[in-house]
Amino acid sequence: MVKSKAAPIKAEEYQILKNDLAILAAMVRGMPGYLASDVTWWDMGQIDMPLLTVGGYLMRRRRLGALEELLGSAEREALAAANATYDQIVSSQIVRLEDRASSELGSRMREWTVYLRDLAVSKRLAADTERYNYLADTRVVIGELVDKLSESPFRLAEHIPADVAALDYRLKFRWTSGPFIWSPVWASAYPRDTYWWLYGHPRVV
Repeated sequence: MVKSKAAPIKAEEYQILKNDLAILAAMVRGMPGYLASDVTWWDMGQIDMPLLTVGGYLMRRRRLGALEELLGSAEREALAAANATYDQIVSSQIVRLEDRASSELGSRMREWTVYLRDLAVSKRLAADTERYNYLADTRVVIGELVDKLSESPFRLAEHIPADVAALDYRLKFRWTSGPFIWSPVWASAYPRDTYWWLYGHPRVV
C-alpha cells in the first residue's frame, strides 16, 4: 500500500517546523556541556534560543518525529542525524541524563504547581489566555520527562504519576474546552484525547 503524501502546509507553518529543528540541533550540540554541568537550565549563548534542558529536547524530538512527513528531505536527514548524535552522547551517560531529567521534572512540577495555585485565587491570571498559551509547554514537558524516566534503565519516583494526576485534576476543575492553542501545524502531534490541556483555557471562576 502506497502511503499518501501529507497535505501541503503554509510557508509560515513550515518555518515554525524548521525553527524547532534548529533549536533541537542546537540543543544536541550543547548536550555534552549540559550533562557535564550541575545546572538544570543551560544557556546556549544565543539570544533567539531557549534554555537547553532534557525535556525541551525530548518535546521537540517527539513532535518533529510525529510530523516528519511535513519536512523536506534535507530537514528529515538533519533531524535523524541530530537524534543519532544525541543517542550516542547519552548512551554512556545514563546516570547524568537521569539526574538532569529528574532535576528538571521537579523544577517543572514546582513551576506548574505555583501557576495552578495562583490560578485558583486570581481572576486576572485565569483570564490571561496568552500567558497560559506560553506556560502550557511546561505541562507538555512534564509528560515527556515522565515518559522518559519511566523507561528502563531509568527510575521514576513512585509518587510522580499520582502528583501529576492531582495537578491535572486541579486544572480540569476549572477548564473550558476550545480550539488548539498553539500553531495549527502542531495539532496532529498533540491529539486532544491525550493533550486536552492544549485545547481550551482555564475559565474564570
